Amino acid sequence: MVFLRAILRLIRPSSSILGGLAIFVALLARTRNLGISFGKAIPLFFIAVCTFVANDLDDLERDRVNHPERPLPAGHLTPGVAAVLYFVSLVLALFSTRHFVAQDIAFWYYGLFILSISYGYVVECLPSLKAPYVAAATSVPVLIVARSYPDEPRLYVIAVCVFLFTLGREICGVILDRLGDPISYLHSFEPASLALVSFIVQVAGLLLLATQIRAQGETACLLAMTLLLALAGVYWFKSERYRRATLLMKVQLFVGLYFLV
Repeated sequence: MVFLRAILRLIRPSSSILGGLAIFVALLARTRNLGISFGKAIPLFFIAVCTFVANDLDDLERDRVNHPERPLPAGHLTPGVAAVLYFVSLVLALFSTRHFVAQDIAFWYYGLFILSISYGYVVECLPSLKAPYVAAATSVPVLIVARSYPDEPRLYVIAVCVFLFTLGREICGVILDRLGDPISYLHSFEPASLALVSFIVQVAGLLLLATQIRAQGETACLLAMTLLLALAGVYWFKSERYRRATLLMKVQLFVGLYFLV
């Protein structure tokens, strides 16, 4: 059981599922075809798994400082096991993309894969770009849907909103990881100032998303996202429960999937 829990923590199911779920929800709502929707979504899951495993292998020494509870620095998994999981997910990501995704869209899947596995180089060599880089990669699944349905321009607006929400959350992540990360331009700012910028960016995302409301359900969804961000702000600025705050920001993205229906 300890081994299985360590595997699950390594692949981070909630984050790995999010990108695929964005495509699955959007396609299922439009095609009503479970097989097609699942087939186009599953490569995103394996790409995410491959990414998280590769990042944990690359960041092993940094994680001894920033995230000592993770499976590799904690010794719950060996790098060899993680490497096997990496190559298995790599093969499955490439095979499922080749098998389920049309050629005119597959470019975006392969592009996301390249962005994902190159993350370690950004952290090491271009640390100031860490947050926007992750935000851009996170927006790709929505861009894939937008490319599939060019007659729905609002999908591009939603992709920008995803970028802003993720950028805000990643700025908070930079604050939490600054002790073990390479020195970057962001280290010249006080954590409180960066946190304020993070929440302002996410509020901008909410305001932009508000312009896309077209039904009562979306109004309720936006209200729920606003309440989650407000609660995250309370946890961050009042309670200093930073991990709980960033978790709520992730939940906010799950709630926002409703806008893809």
